[in-house]
Amino acid sequence: MTSILPYGAKGRELLLELKRSEWLPAYNGKRQDDGVRQVLGEIDALYKRMRSRMAESRDMREPFYGCPLMVYHASTLRNKRCLLAYLKYRADLIGNLRWDAGSAIPEDLRRKLCAEEAQYFSAYDNILSDYMREVDLDLAADMEPPKNLYVEVRVLRDCGEIDTVSGPVVLAKDTTHNLRRSDVEHLIRQGALEQVTS
Repeated sequence: MTSILPYGAKGRELLLELKRSEWLPAYNGKRQDDGVRQVLGEIDALYKRMRSRMAESRDMREPFYGCPLMVYHASTLRNKRCLLAYLKYRADLIGNLRWDAGSAIPEDLRRKLCAEEAQYFSAYDNILSDYMREVDLDLAADMEPPKNLYVEVRVLRDCGEIDTVSGPVVLAKDTTHNLRRSDVEHLIRQGALEQVTS
């Protein structure tokens, strides 16, 4: 039987990968040799070792039989915790992305998400949008208390015509406008507009 020591090393690598990353690294689990699959494989191998050890044991109180079972069990639990921490951290950042960037995922960040994570973002966005519609309140507007109701913005990419409280405004690239913060807050968060500081 081949050794799978050091137990938990692959799970630890997944968490270190998250720690080293600026936002999120690309999901590490789609190919057969990726980290998530390797951790799941190690959990399966440890489980099989526990089963075979229990089948051959005569007395579990004897250290020769009991100690390896404790090590296998503790390693399995550690691997599970590492996987759950990896997935929860990714889910939390994807949820926070909805609050930071609005309904659209920026393209550079979309490449780092797997298909299931993109579906999670979409479902989270739908739930949040439905709730905001139901209570008739935009929870994503004014994430910080505004100092002024109006803000001066520079258009970084064409946004077309938007409806504002004072009427329609065409946001063409490289133009500057003085608009109500609530009308353009979502475009600022998406990176289409840049707030001009004075």
